[in-house]
Amino acid sequence: MGYRKFFSLLVLVAVAVLMAVYEAQAQTATTGAIVGTVTDKNGAVVSGAELELVSTATNQVVKTKSNDDGQYTFPSVLPGGYTLSVVKAGFRKATINQLKIDVSKSYTLPVALEIGEVQQTVEVTATAGIELQTTDSTVGNVIAGKEMPLLPALTRQANDLLRIQPLSTPGGEVAGSRNDQTTITLDGIDITNQSTGGLGTVIPIPIDSIEEFRVGVANPNASFGRGAGGQASVISRRGTNDYHGLLFWYHQNDNLNAATWTAKRTIAQTVTDPKVRAKQQEPELKDNRFGFRLGGPVLPWSDSWSKKLFFFVNYEGRRFPRTTQILRVVPTDSLRQGILRFRDASGTVNSYDLKTSKACGPNGDLACDPRGLGISPVVTNLFRNLPAGNDPTAGDGFNTIGFRGIVTNPLNNNYYNSRFDYNVNDKWRADFAFRYFGEVAEGAGLLDIRGGNVKSRESLPTRQNMISAGVSGLITQNLSGEFRFGWVRTRTALDRLRPNGSAAELALAGTETGITNGQSHVALDLGARGGAQSILSEPIDVDTQLARKQSNDNKNIQWNADLNWVRGSHTWQFGTHVRWLPTLHRRDDKVLGALGALVAQIDSDLGPFSMPNTVRPPTCTATVTRNCIPAADVQTWNRTLASVLGVVDNVSVLAVRDGQLKPLPFGETLESDTKLWAPEMYWQ
Repeated sequence: MGYRKFFSLLVLVAVAVLMAVYEAQAQTATTGAIVGTVTDKNGAVVSGAELELVSTATNQVVKTKSNDDGQYTFPSVLPGGYTLSVVKAGFRKATINQLKIDVSKSYTLPVALEIGEVQQTVEVTATAGIELQTTDSTVGNVIAGKEMPLLPALTRQANDLLRIQPLSTPGGEVAGSRNDQTTITLDGIDITNQSTGGLGTVIPIPIDSIEEFRVGVANPNASFGRGAGGQASVISRRGTNDYHGLLFWYHQNDNLNAATWTAKRTIAQTVTDPKVRAKQQEPELKDNRFGFRLGGPVLPWSDSWSKKLFFFVNYEGRRFPRTTQILRVVPTDSLRQGILRFRDASGTVNSYDLKTSKACGPNGDLACDPRGLGISPVVTNLFRNLPAGNDPTAGDGFNTIGFRGIVTNPLNNNYYNSRFDYNVNDKWRADFAFRYFGEVAEGAGLLDIRGGNVKSRESLPTRQNMISAGVSGLITQNLSGEFRFGWVRTRTALDRLRPNGSAAELALAGTETGITNGQSHVALDLGARGGAQSILSEPIDVDTQLARKQSNDNKNIQWNADLNWVRGSHTWQFGTHVRWLPTLHRRDDKVLGALGALVAQIDSDLGPFSMPNTVRPPTCTATVTRNCIPAADVQTWNRTLASVLGVVDNVSVLAVRDGQLKPLPFGETLESDTKLWAPEMYWQ
């Protein structure tokens, strides 16, 4: 954005703030609010009463007075426990204890004073009526930090709890909206995943680091303007007057689980040693989540600082030596020799040795391979690297068979969180937080199965950072403000080994070109496609884009200002939220075969080449039922034949241009470097 546009934006924001002194609500995405009226026992309003709100966690004191109409407001109250006292000459002091304030919620608390001496105190009990939302129509629910570990959150992330809220679905849709319309804020900073949306966040929010989690599922007020779906306000834990901590470890062990029928059956067919079989009946599962949290005063020996400066630190780690069962389709022994087997209309299974068979052509009297060479030496070399099948229930039973195995794809991560809160004085407070998350994981999508030794050939690294800071307090007796800054960054990648002839025997002879077909009918799954892939007739769960690479580097830099102005019997709320969203996205999967390197297509349906009927047995008809191919198997024959003969249909490569549309060298990745402003203003 140019300087003129940026200056215009600042002017617009300033004008909006000046104009916004006409509007109402006192809670924000990080705070609650208390409103009420002070009266005597006869219901007459009491003006000039002094009200004092004291935090039971940090002893911070906030003061205000009732106005001429007897009304008072405590805007922007941090969630937690409080004590409210009311003093007025000629009346007894009124004290309300154990007042619980939740995030993004307003409480209506009327106070009736009794005539007497100020030294006399009357304790007032807050009734259930204060929980009734009378200042807005937001529908939602609050989950406290102590309740979160007791709720079903498989990932131990607070955002998973949104699925169990009223009007929410397991997929994260809220009140009929799409799941990517939900906004999630942490301490007032937007942490919604800008790339994928949904319930994902750009920084983890483990339940042990969260004080409160509130979801507005319908009718959010104007201060929540980011999305049209659910509005989740998450408040992190903070330090208090006393030291509190927790040490935890969660362990999941496959030794406590029963073996699955599939694993027992597969191992029984392939492992004869009973001792080895007992150890291999199930993939290994040892999932460990561990960590600690600790909070309290920073300088407990100082009477003044112990009530001003507080800290909270939290660490959570995960060590998951994950293993996954995999299924791939591999060629049968006959196909490895260049022999194709198909069932004709009579039910007879016929074998066609491509090197010698002369059962092809319309009349079944022509050579299936006019060259008389049979299977390609390159394909033979590829097949030699594939393991023997061990699951006859997969594949077509003639040319392909299933191979089941177990791949080790561990996942390890670490999360660090620190927060500091400072009570500047009885009117202002400040907070600062830093968070970091790093994860290293191996996937189970792209595999090397050469020799039956299954290995992962893809990594999914993730790094996420967050810095947030804020100040809030009273600007004047009737005007309060909250100002926040947030810097959020997430870096993710899908890193896979390129099939660019990294193993010479797995590429086209004399080239650096990997072999694939761009179809879902894939049988070879070698070394990140191992530099090569061959086509067979049976579809398996191998994505044609398995070798693709992608990376994201997204930032969300935010400036938020929220003001509350009490005038007469009204509370006007207004503010601005500005987001700067730079995004850097790289990928090389925008080509058939999904590679930045050359990709040779072996097939019979793509490009200019197609298999003639002279290299295929006659098609079965009502009168021709033997030594023929059913019409439904014609395409399968063509593709299997092309695979075995190593027929290259075409070669493709990703070609990209720079910002001036100038062609870049082959192999360059596609890059999107985007910068967006997302300003918003509101008043109510």
